[in-house]
Amino acid sequence: MKDRKERLKELLDEQKQKGREEEEKRDYETVLEEVNELFPKSEEKVEILSKEESKKIIDELYGEFPFCNNGIEWTRMYYKTIFSNFIDYESALAELVIKNHKVNNEICYIIDLNFQHIIKTKLIRIIHRVEEVRNWDRFIYSPQIKLVIEFTSNDIAVGWKI
Repeated sequence: MKDRKERLKELLDEQKQKGREEEEKRDYETVLEEVNELFPKSEEKVEILSKEESKKIIDELYGEFPFCNNGIEWTRMYYKTIFSNFIDYESALAELVIKNHKVNNEICYIIDLNFQHIIKTKLIRIIHRVEEVRNWDRFIYSPQIKLVIEFTSNDIAVGWKI
């Protein structure tokens, strides 16, 4: 009798594991589709990080900037700029980041809190494709220059540390 219970438990555990693996595969495929859509036939390197690497980057982001339930707590950020959706924020954002941070080859992460994988590319590529990247629950994070971009309601919030 005990062997049967143990075997049923093992089968149930195997089924749960298979379900988790399938969910992770679907998650990865969704991110892969997005990468192909955002950066079609890209000559520059765009990488999808593993689940473990992605978790480290998210933990680093949370450690670097003040978060609350809705995202970054912008009232606690000293260096920040908020761009309204109703202005030409793309060129203003590019000018702000390039002028203040002398962006060259800084690594950048597209972090979507709904998925387990993070996209890694160059910050300057994201700046020029910000409209396509823009999405609720998504952050752009560059650890080298300690810069974060969050897409809040109709605005784009940019914060950094010196």
